[in-house]
Amino acid sequence: MKALILDDDKRICNLIKSLLEKYYTKTFHQIDMVFNTKEAIAAINETDYNLYLFDIHLGKETSFDVFNYIEKNKAKVIFITGHEKYAINAIKVDAVDYILKPIQTQEFKSAVEKAISKISEEQKESNANHFSKKQENSLMLKALESIRLVKLNEVVYLEASGPYTDVFLENNEKITVTKHLKDFENKLIGTGFFIFHNSFIINTLKMNGISKKDGLTVEMNNQKSIVISSRRKDEFMNFIETNLEI
Repeated sequence: MKALILDDDKRICNLIKSLLEKYYTKTFHQIDMVFNTKEAIAAINETDYNLYLFDIHLGKETSFDVFNYIEKNKAKVIFITGHEKYAINAIKVDAVDYILKPIQTQEFKSAVEKAISKISEEQKESNANHFSKKQENSLMLKALESIRLVKLNEVVYLEASGPYTDVFLENNEKITVTKHLKDFENKLIGTGFFIFHNSFIINTLKMNGISKKDGLTVEMNNQKSIVISSRRKDEFMNFIETNLEI
């Protein structure tokens, strides 16, 4: 994630940055500081930030002047200010939280964690919608005696079968294709399919659930159970936690 700090007091900017680096070093890979609205607008035009941490009163300006340049629903805002009178304005711009100076560490952490949670959930929803849209595309399957055009969202999983690939559809139909499983990998990247190993590629949007009993097993919506190798377990769970709501 990327964060932008706006405050006309450089000491406060440095304090906020140090708190983010101390407690959320694995979450934020870019933290920028600006000291007036002009610098903030320039930074926003160059970078898609996930989180904004803004003071409100900036000399003769206020940070509300910046909001026309922030794409709505793409980022979260936390106000860190010495003025209570702007609370109503903060509500109007749907701020995640409103912290009064001096900054209390626990209050700061609570606000940031609330923002991270909201950002993560919205990213998952966005990724799932992206996958669903991608799966409206079709996959051309050259079977032994025919050629079929199948939408990706009809495919539950693919399984290697020697030099061939068995494609299992949501209607329980199996199509044996004259291609090796590996030949499908590039086509399916970024569409919600996960490549387990040399044996399976599954459509993660067609999972009923994940069992952690005796290792890790994926339950597909056609009743198929697929055991995940210990070597790919962490990678798979990271993919699921990052992209989908289970």
